[in-house]
Amino acid sequence: MNRKNKLLSIGEMSKLTGASLRSLRYYETINLLTPAYIDPETGYRYYAFEQSYHIEMIRFCIELDIPLKELPSFVGAGDTLDYRAFLSHGRQIAKQKIKALRNGLKLIGTIEAQMDLMDAYELGQLYTREIPEKCFDCKPCKPPLNEIDPFELVMSFFDGSYSNDDQKDTLEYGFLREHTPAGSAYYAFIEVPKRLASKHTKRIPAATYFCRQGENPQIENTQEIFKENLLGKGSYLAIETEIFTSKYKIGKPLHELRVIVL
Repeated sequence: MNRKNKLLSIGEMSKLTGASLRSLRYYETINLLTPAYIDPETGYRYYAFEQSYHIEMIRFCIELDIPLKELPSFVGAGDTLDYRAFLSHGRQIAKQKIKALRNGLKLIGTIEAQMDLMDAYELGQLYTREIPEKCFDCKPCKPPLNEIDPFELVMSFFDGSYSNDDQKDTLEYGFLREHTPAGSAYYAFIEVPKRLASKHTKRIPAATYFCRQGENPQIENTQEIFKENLLGKGSYLAIETEIFTSKYKIGKPLHELRVIVL
């Protein structure tokens, strides 16, 4: 009996596994899947049914973002696939993806909560809200602030030792103004977890802040905007950061300006 009569054509293998013809040819090109038989006259590819399991492993790699170049490391002599080792590796990758998905869902919830909070106020409206203690890594800067990218400035000294994966939350960045009778000092800041506080870190107290949303940075106009709240007060702390709203303008988000009397 002709050998190919016991095998599956490339089209049949495609239907059996769901892998496209193009994918099956690609797997062959990168030496992950060698057809069981190639007709010397037509060049048609034929596969053994058992190779469908190997194709499933390749697709499993793709689903879990395991680099295909790692798969040969689980194949021994005689094209023997170490399923146990491969599945153990896949399990670890899957756990990491599940963790990332959970963190992503938590972050989505955090952003939605901020949207609900920010959408409750009108542009230009003065309001108060409770804000917990925060830690900001800061770098001094000078007006005019509308010519400065605060994130880029702070990141120029930031060593990248943490990420949102550590915080599981949104991290604020923007401008900080410390005003005393002697004058104002300005800083660009990025929020950091308390455990990563450094010599650049300022602890911003938990308090009831006076706030206002605006389309453009306004921290240099803090005294004018909050003149009734700051009347007769010599020292205050002002913070301006980008906020999430349900109608988020990419490239031009809204800002929240906050101030407390010191």
